[in-house]
Amino acid sequence: MAKEIPADAEDNANGKPESSSHRAWFSLPAWLDHFNTHDFKVLFRCWVAIWVSSLLMFIGPALHSIGIATFFGALLLYIVPPSSILIVYLLATFSLLFGMCLAWAWGLVTMKAALAARPDSQTMAKLLQLKEQAASQAQQSGQSVTATEEKLIHDGFMFDARIIVIFYVMSCVFVYVMARLRVWNQKFALAEIFGIIIMDLFLLFGPTSPSWDWRLAVILVEPGAIGIGLGFACCLLFFPQSTSFAVLDRMEKLVRMGKTTLNTTRDRLASQPTELAQMKSAKAKTIELFKSMQPMIAFLPLDISRGRWGVEDVRGLLPPVRQAMLVQIALLDFHIARQRTEEKIREMKDQSNPEKGAKDPKNPPHEIGHRQLREGMDMIHALHAPEMGDVRSNTVEALRVSTTEVLQVCSEATDAIADCIRLVNTRRWLRRHPAEKFERVVAQGEEILDRLRSARKTCVRETTEKLIESHEDLFDGGGNLKSPELQGPYALRALVLGMVIEERILGAATGIENLLAHVLQLSKTRTTHRIWYPYGIRYAISWLVNGRQRAPLSGPIGTGDDPDALEEQIKEAHRQLRISRGLGATRRQGMLSRIVRRTWHWLTNAGGMYAIRMVVVTIATAIPASLPATAGFFYREKGIWGTITAQIGVVIYMADFTFSVISRTIGTIVGGVMGMVAWYIGSGHGPGNAYGMAAITGVMTLVLVWWRLFLPAALLPCAVMSGVTYVLVVGFSYDDAHTQQYGLPGRGYAAFYKRLVTVLLGLVAAFVVQIFPRPPSASRHVRTTLFNTIRLLSDHYALLLSHWARSDDPSPVNVVAEQISLDLAESLLSLQGPINLLKLEISFGPFDQGTLFRMQELCQDINQSLGRLLALTGYLPLELQYRLVHNVGILDDSVIDSVMVVLGVIGQALKTGDPLPERLPTPLLNRCYVNWHAQNRKAEFSTALVRNEDYRRYCVAVSSYLKFLSAIDDMVLVLKGNLGESHIVNQWREEDPSV
Repeated sequence: MAKEIPADAEDNANGKPESSSHRAWFSLPAWLDHFNTHDFKVLFRCWVAIWVSSLLMFIGPALHSIGIATFFGALLLYIVPPSSILIVYLLATFSLLFGMCLAWAWGLVTMKAALAARPDSQTMAKLLQLKEQAASQAQQSGQSVTATEEKLIHDGFMFDARIIVIFYVMSCVFVYVMARLRVWNQKFALAEIFGIIIMDLFLLFGPTSPSWDWRLAVILVEPGAIGIGLGFACCLLFFPQSTSFAVLDRMEKLVRMGKTTLNTTRDRLASQPTELAQMKSAKAKTIELFKSMQPMIAFLPLDISRGRWGVEDVRGLLPPVRQAMLVQIALLDFHIARQRTEEKIREMKDQSNPEKGAKDPKNPPHEIGHRQLREGMDMIHALHAPEMGDVRSNTVEALRVSTTEVLQVCSEATDAIADCIRLVNTRRWLRRHPAEKFERVVAQGEEILDRLRSARKTCVRETTEKLIESHEDLFDGGGNLKSPELQGPYALRALVLGMVIEERILGAATGIENLLAHVLQLSKTRTTHRIWYPYGIRYAISWLVNGRQRAPLSGPIGTGDDPDALEEQIKEAHRQLRISRGLGATRRQGMLSRIVRRTWHWLTNAGGMYAIRMVVVTIATAIPASLPATAGFFYREKGIWGTITAQIGVVIYMADFTFSVISRTIGTIVGGVMGMVAWYIGSGHGPGNAYGMAAITGVMTLVLVWWRLFLPAALLPCAVMSGVTYVLVVGFSYDDAHTQQYGLPGRGYAAFYKRLVTVLLGLVAAFVVQIFPRPPSASRHVRTTLFNTIRLLSDHYALLLSHWARSDDPSPVNVVAEQISLDLAESLLSLQGPINLLKLEISFGPFDQGTLFRMQELCQDINQSLGRLLALTGYLPLELQYRLVHNVGILDDSVIDSVMVVLGVIGQALKTGDPLPERLPTPLLNRCYVNWHAQNRKAEFSTALVRNEDYRRYCVAVSSYLKFLSAIDDMVLVLKGNLGESHIVNQWREEDPSV
């Protein structure tokens, strides 16, 4: 549909027809639009795992054998559902179990050390007092002595200050270490969460224990392990997915999403309106999908699958898919940059009205950025001269006519590639596709490949000639430029722009062509289905059979780059080019001062403050459990829920915390209400019917699992909290009616009410800890990230200058250019979430959300420009690289100095929030044109150059460099508009009396 470009591609990737009648007028929300076979399979697998785990609560023998926390298995599966491939699920659950078992082991050590602090004689005396008092109270109350002893223990009868102190000290050490571990590597997030939950058991209930009890953590570890086992079984039994299947599925979606770029190109050449937000969203989704696929590549060597393509084949398909994606993103980036430039020019034209303000022409009123805008007005007027508009329209029309066929065939080739991947990736085990179908698809693909090659050659010829024809007034009969000394830098703008568009389109067509050729070669070579075992095992077997010989492994089909070799080249290139980061200054400090400084920084950075906050909130919420007056109340009212909620509620940045509090509160209410409804439907006012509870839980679980799987990632805490609260309300309600346990929260409404109150109290505790002594600002984090990005872009700029127009081997730069550009693009895209949440942050900083969004976009523009220029150092002939040096002064010392100075000032302004000086060497773009005129350079151009393929790349280099300069100019204006200007120079302009 028109509102969201990738919708058709996503539907097609999931098995839906590419066009559907209902999509023309109606679209479901993203979290509801999952009515396809693949998502239903995942939903069914997760639903079965959670529902079966919930059934254990209603089976009497299982409940009494596992304990009152039987529901913990279902709770864990809401947090880590078996929705992905088996190896990923196992890694997540092993991380979780590692945290739980580590906390269990540390808790036992803690309990041993704490109880040893009290002499055995005192312990025995205390136990005798416990028995005597329990017998006395039991005689008065009529309860059993055992129940009375249990109540006295939980009320804190065995408390000892020495034991409590040791428990707190060692527990806080564990909490601090796990928090630092999570900040260091987010892969340990589950280990931290569940490790701290297990540690809470020892901290809150260990001081009340009369003796060392190794089974204290079993109450949660055992049902948790059962839940993990059920998830593992469901991954194997219900629609199992191999790693190669998951990778190929994402590759298919990635290929189909490439049609977005082709459709956008057709629309813009046809002068149809395109939304900037729509193009940016398509780019972000493409990069995110590619990055989500990369971690799975590492698991391919451990994959067991059945099909036509093996692990090596799938890994060999990655380089051409990556290259096709990069050239299409480059084309989409060009359209995004063009639309932004058009909007910028319109804004600058509106601001260039000379009659606006200016009551005193000798001393006009000062406006922020006025000087920079005024100096760019000549270029804006030149770009919008009447003749320029006519030339541009002729150029666009010529491009539209000449590229129609190649864009159409590229769309067909994209469908052919995706269809072939889908055909290989479906029906791997049962009801396999007949061989005739593969042969038919391959034959269609070869026919499209021949047409694509022919269309690309035709496009090169016709586009070039039409561009020359639409600008024939600029050339004489010999094909040379008329009066080159009178031609300014703007006269050839439309022609050069047309050549850039042509090169971008041809680059996209070449990437699609190479990918289609690779897929067809693979399809013709692999013609039989077989089981592919992990080649790691095959390496081991081969090594055992013949120790002197490496494993005789059949490698990938030789139609692309070796991914292993490519990875090694990238690592080597990074190592060789690390010198571009600069040389650090020698610090004249003593060793002690350096140790103190680094230790203080390590303790007070974002990770250190997060860990300290975790320790503080743990102590604050656990204190009531360690006081004789409140210990019993804390146990009965399930204060542990408040402690766990407070610990989970503490986050690294304030904006995340605000959104987390809102989402968790909503999730608790929704899940609690659903739990109450399920309880009263399944049991009414009785003790709870196992069959009725099982039936209603199946229905409720379906809704909750749908939310957990398909709600947007930002709402994940809400979805998880809904499932967790539902399980707690239903589980404890059923426990209250079917078990004898002191301190159960009650049934139905009572359980929900206590859960809600403890969650809210935990969030309040987390809020207090979060804002004192200084709220961790997400705005500050974004600004710091952008500051580091500016520094990294400066390094990339220095790297470009170091390798431009050099005759040595450019291969290290060629290898690393696209990789560093893609990595930085991913890093910048990861800021979208924190920036979106800034509206929820209470911040007193000078930066607003719009400014940071705009700075992020401009960093993307600079990254894309530098990445393209770095790549061109290996493809552009040296004579054209020297020509770029001569024409635009890319290696001029004054230009380099200006760029480095401006980037340094921008980075400092982001870091400190100080206003920028009024006088800076900007606009850089205008200075580039002025320098061109000042050096009396002539426009060297001819029809022969237009027909030269390398010259088209040269035009792309010129366009990328000018885009780089323009983005820096825009950064200065954006920051001045937000921070203001300083050091203003007011010049009084008087007329010369001699005139």
